[in-house]
Amino acid sequence: MPPEIFKIILQEILQGLDYLHSECHIIHTDLKPDNIMVRLENRELLSQNARDEFENPLPQKHCGDGRIIYLSRKDYGPLKDIIGLIEIVDFDLAVQGDILQDGCIQAEVYRAPEVILDRGYTYSADIWSLGVMLWDFLEGRTLFKAVDPRTVEVYDDETHLSYITSLLGPAPKDFVSRGKRTSMFYTAAGTLKKEDLVPSTFSFESTVSKFDGEEKRMFIRFVNRMIKWKPEERSTAKELLQDPWIHNDYPQI
Repeated sequence: MPPEIFKIILQEILQGLDYLHSECHIIHTDLKPDNIMVRLENRELLSQNARDEFENPLPQKHCGDGRIIYLSRKDYGPLKDIIGLIEIVDFDLAVQGDILQDGCIQAEVYRAPEVILDRGYTYSADIWSLGVMLWDFLEGRTLFKAVDPRTVEVYDDETHLSYITSLLGPAPKDFVSRGKRTSMFYTAAGTLKKEDLVPSTFSFESTVSKFDGEEKRMFIRFVNRMIKWKPEERSTAKELLQDPWIHNDYPQI
């Protein structure tokens, strides 16, 4: 996705999250690319799509029982207007945000460390998911490829925590000490039991290819406000909307 388009989309996602968190007091708990929808920028596209199908129908499969299976027409062509409004969807797993929640939430690759350790979560879990999602939009791949179900057969919590450690450094002791599952992954001294899993070459800098120079540094500073060990240290959606990177060369919407 072109960065200039994504900055506009990201502003709308953050506005939506700020509304959910500040006004509705809701934690989405399942933020992922599949749950971010873009409205058609022009409803005339639907009429044009119908005309195209009538004049040049896509392949069809005629079944023996009389059913017809149609191939979907997915290409609506280049943008004819400004990009449509962004919507956050799928609130089946949403929970109240003004109390500390517990339990397992989030798609695995977007899961926050406090959820992995089962130490309770709040609005900031959504902020973590959004931070990780930026790689899907900008780089066309997930940040934590080593635990992505699309590339590995079995998700592994220890591997996930190891990659987070490579990005952020060792987890603060007061953070890991309060997790119900901490003893599964950490020693009494607060170090990972399997430190050999921590990759030596994995970093924000090594995973960002779409930017360079000052733009890259600004982007990484922006991401660092979301991807932090301690939930209370992550910026809110409202605060992120004021970040210099998101408005660099592009106006606030």
